[in-house]
Amino acid sequence: MARIIPPLVLEMVEEASSSAGSDVSPFWQSDNEGTPEEGMYQLASELDVENADQLLAQLPTGYRMVYSIFLWEASRAGEGFKTGTDNSGPALVQAAAKAYAEAGMPEETAALERMLAQYVQTPLDYDSIEAAYEAADNPYQDDWERIPKLVRHLCENADRYFYVED
Repeated sequence: MARIIPPLVLEMVEEASSSAGSDVSPFWQSDNEGTPEEGMYQLASELDVENADQLLAQLPTGYRMVYSIFLWEASRAGEGFKTGTDNSGPALVQAAAKAYAEAGMPEETAALERMLAQYVQTPLDYDSIEAAYEAADNPYQDDWERIPKLVRHLCENADRYFYVED
């Protein structure tokens, strides 16, 4: 039996690979610095379709992880915690927190859960929301630590996260 990318998302993976400028498809096999990360963001955008939950339920867990984490991270990077959470929705942030746990990053999971709890209590208080995220030690607090570790983990475990048996 061969491991294949699920047919439901093969075109999306190819498009994400092309958009990320990957020299190979799938992009997670690229040796070019930055290409796998860009591919993850591109794939999250490709997966952002109507009834995404229904699609993701039919796929290996890596697609759900990429969808929730990288949509959240894009929103957070551009808008901050409060506006990013407003626009993403708490359910997506909670899914991202769970995905970080699956990727072996429990400190990021705990930080996002604290941030979400504060967001529910004081949705208009940006400073309190950010302080809740920063309230405990988290080696992944910095984007430059968090995203590369996550991308590396997903790429190194691609067979587990992105493929199915043919």
